[in-house]
Amino acid sequence: MEIYPTPHNVALIDVHHLGRSHVIGAFLLLGDEPALVDPGPASTIPALRAGLSSYGLTVTDLRAIVLTHIHLDHAGATGLLVAENPHLVVHVHERGAPHLIDPSRLLNSATQLYGDRMATLWGDVRPIAAERIRTYTGGETLSLRGHPLRAFDAPGHAKHHLIWLDEANGAAFVGDNTGVRLPGVRMTRPATPPPDVDLDAWAQTHDLLEQLRPQWLCLTHFGAYDDVAFHLTDARLRLRQWAEIVRQSLLAGHDEATGVAALEKALALEAATLSPSEQTAILQQTGPLILSWRGLARYWHKSGALDKGHVAQN
Repeated sequence: MEIYPTPHNVALIDVHHLGRSHVIGAFLLLGDEPALVDPGPASTIPALRAGLSSYGLTVTDLRAIVLTHIHLDHAGATGLLVAENPHLVVHVHERGAPHLIDPSRLLNSATQLYGDRMATLWGDVRPIAAERIRTYTGGETLSLRGHPLRAFDAPGHAKHHLIWLDEANGAAFVGDNTGVRLPGVRMTRPATPPPDVDLDAWAQTHDLLEQLRPQWLCLTHFGAYDDVAFHLTDARLRLRQWAEIVRQSLLAGHDEATGVAALEKALALEAATLSPSEQTAILQQTGPLILSWRGLARYWHKSGALDKGHVAQN
């Protein structure tokens, strides 16, 4: 199993989504109360089990699942894991909890995006009993032995997004709020699927991260990075650039296909220095580019800013 740079007392398990490396990773908090941050989708539980086994653990050894947000690539496995382990408690934003208890709306929304690929991509998503869930709005601390985790409300990618800061090692588990990245590559890519993209809120979340001054940024897609200042600066820049490409395309009256092509061209230029395999991998991390286009287009239509000459100062 490949070993990745990580903060103290944290391991990264590559769950090999669809058999691919560096797409989805689950962070394992080691210690007397083992926990997972974003366990990944239900379709990758076999790889998750193998990763736990390499650290001498099984699903029944876990004591907590800590979620940055409830999108299926981050949280889809949670219901099955909770059903297997009666000691597991799930920690999530209060806005996300209802969708864990009854995932029907979440699944219906995802089906609109992924169609008949749902089972292959995400597997069996099970509901979770309310008594197994603890909710957060930001400002609280979850104390796992060796891992004091402070929760911060962090909308932008999703309105039910949290950032968890481990005050013992300086690790910030940021979910998708600082984009995606490949190990060894100094370039980020935005993650902007519908329906909750909010660029103004996202700018505030990036401001919050700068104020917190974490030593590590831990990304589900993919890895832990200690070049925090570079990463945040790059993530802000890429998000602002992509948002403006979409806004300008909408102002020009382009149809979706033309707009997506403009975004594809920008991505090709951004990734020109990467190897072909790296270009493919970074594209896989957040799915088809059309979803990123749709998330940003939805934001611009909802914001009413298309006729204001305005772009969020992210």
